[in-house]
Amino acid sequence: GKEIPGQASLVFDVVLLDLHNPKDGIVIENQVVPESCERRSQTGDFLRYHYNGTLLDGTLFDSSYSRNHTYDTYVGKGYVIAGMDEGLLGVCTGEKRRIIIPPHLGYGEEGRGKIPGSAVLIFDIHVVDFHNPSDSVSITVNYRPSNCTVLSKKGDYLKYHYNASLLDGTLLDSTHSLGKTYNIVLGSGQVVVGMDMGLQDMCVGERRKVVIPPHLGYGEDGVEGEVPGSAVLVFDIELLELVSGLPEGYMFVWNGEVSPNLFEEIDQNHDGEVLLEEFSEYIQAQVDSGKGKLAPGFDFDKIVKNMFTNQDRDGNGKVTAEEFKLKDQEAKEEHDEL
Repeated sequence: GKEIPGQASLVFDVVLLDLHNPKDGIVIENQVVPESCERRSQTGDFLRYHYNGTLLDGTLFDSSYSRNHTYDTYVGKGYVIAGMDEGLLGVCTGEKRRIIIPPHLGYGEEGRGKIPGSAVLIFDIHVVDFHNPSDSVSITVNYRPSNCTVLSKKGDYLKYHYNASLLDGTLLDSTHSLGKTYNIVLGSGQVVVGMDMGLQDMCVGERRKVVIPPHLGYGEDGVEGEVPGSAVLVFDIELLELVSGLPEGYMFVWNGEVSPNLFEEIDQNHDGEVLLEEFSEYIQAQVDSGKGKLAPGFDFDKIVKNMFTNQDRDGNGKVTAEEFKLKDQEAKEEHDEL
């Protein structure tokens, strides 16, 4: 045409941006592989990772670091481009690897956003953690005293120290820095489900490592400013004190025989009615004398008020002899009705 005259010699100055073959697969270059790798990712796992995405000429097109937030996804399920889906399999927590992805396993001929069509992509990734939705709590006992006969159970009052961290070692919280123990009633919902599970069957003086997947911890949302969403948590725990709880369903038990004239003893002014104040004073006296025991770890006034409310069946703020029944009597009546 008009641009190129006949018999002209042509000169092309060429910069090679990238090249690939339609038969190419992904290329994985391991950069950092932790010495300790107890488990590698597999199809169905949920990964949290950071990445830098560049073209073959080094042009940066995306980075999770710039957003200060990991990229979180299931792997092997088609939630990310095919090349990344494949490249995220078989990784360890803490691993760094480079994944080179040809366009037919990336964004194809059309590209996307800052990514040109038919571009070869390079992702430098750092795996923060991963878990599987079917995972349960993992417990590793680091030390158990030789005298270990009393084991923690639901309802026990526990005092323990802990260090809480992420799988990459980032410290989240520590009772040691606060200078006081963390105190709970086991199985009462005062901690996340995974911690309730991890503190079971533990004896005083025992030290253990408890790894909690997010669905048994703080879930997808995490705790703003404290725990990232979908994070696997690691707790290093030392149990310092255990106060045995009461049988399930009981907030107060007698340590000896129950008086046959119990209502009359509680009804101090003998008017045939027991008020909350009378009831509270009587229970306090039984606990102080060792004749009775309250469920440990709960507020005294709340327990007593709850006990009183259970007896005050018509809700008028007074308990009569007809209303008053011990738990064992209530259970027997229910059984008789059945």
